[in-house]
Amino acid sequence: MISFVITARNEPAPLLTRTVNELRATTPAQEREIIVIDDGSSLPIGALAPDVHVFRNEESRGVSQARRQGYDIATGDVLVCLDAHMTFDPAWLDRMVAHVESGALLCSAFWDYERTVCHCFGADFQWCAERNYFAQRYPGFQLSHRVYRPQEDAPEVPMVIGACYMLLRESYETLGGFSPLFRVWGADEQDVSARAWLAGLGVRCVADARVGHFWRPAFPYPVHFEDLEFNQLAMIRSVFDDESVAMLEPSFHPISPKVQQWLEAIDVTAWRATVQSARRVEDRDFFLRFLPELYRQRVRLPELCIRKLPDSKP
Repeated sequence: MISFVITARNEPAPLLTRTVNELRATTPAQEREIIVIDDGSSLPIGALAPDVHVFRNEESRGVSQARRQGYDIATGDVLVCLDAHMTFDPAWLDRMVAHVESGALLCSAFWDYERTVCHCFGADFQWCAERNYFAQRYPGFQLSHRVYRPQEDAPEVPMVIGACYMLLRESYETLGGFSPLFRVWGADEQDVSARAWLAGLGVRCVADARVGHFWRPAFPYPVHFEDLEFNQLAMIRSVFDDESVAMLEPSFHPISPKVQQWLEAIDVTAWRATVQSARRVEDRDFFLRFLPELYRQRVRLPELCIRKLPDSKP
């Protein structure tokens, strides 16, 4: 059984309907369940199809917590999360499932909505130490697209991207699920990818899985920079060790009063204990592999011979 969880908030009905219809057309009816989480849409989502189960939150919980809610409901041994504005090549699922037994967190290649242009094959971690809202910059873990097609079918990549993610239930439970702390939107991919690497599961992009993603210039609900900075700080404080937190948090200073208030209202300790219990890799190895310049700069490490992932360029 494969469980597909779609999260939606104020999604235009034609986009959501097409997502559901194409998902149903490209997946086996006897081996699937489709769950839609209506995360506080202004206009409630109505019935979609007889085999599609819609659950509504009267108040939005945010993308990460809505995904977590959907997986709590799901019964499948393989779990897939999707945005509500996707299109699917007929062979996408077979190509994804072929690699799920690796235990890794998988993403599809990230295509445009009509699946004519591929934007990227996973993403690289980047670090921003600057707060400049006018330039759309805020501190924390950012990403850059891996735009060159890899030679392998499912190569290791630093980060998932593209809003079509698959993993075994066993792997999901090892990770502890999506973050229960995050607000609205932001840092979801960075958080779950970093935790997959620290838990020893890894991240892969299935290069031949062609899934389209609708691009839009603005969110259909409010997303503020304070939400983004809160999620970044909640991630840092729960995922990394004390030395890394001390290394990264100064980039957020001064923390805004609103973000500080939100941080004081959550229980990072319990979630941090869950995350740390899954750890199999040290922070040092994570940073040296994915952000070596940041780590050398912060702790003045000498030049080392570092095993890295292949560059995104050929």
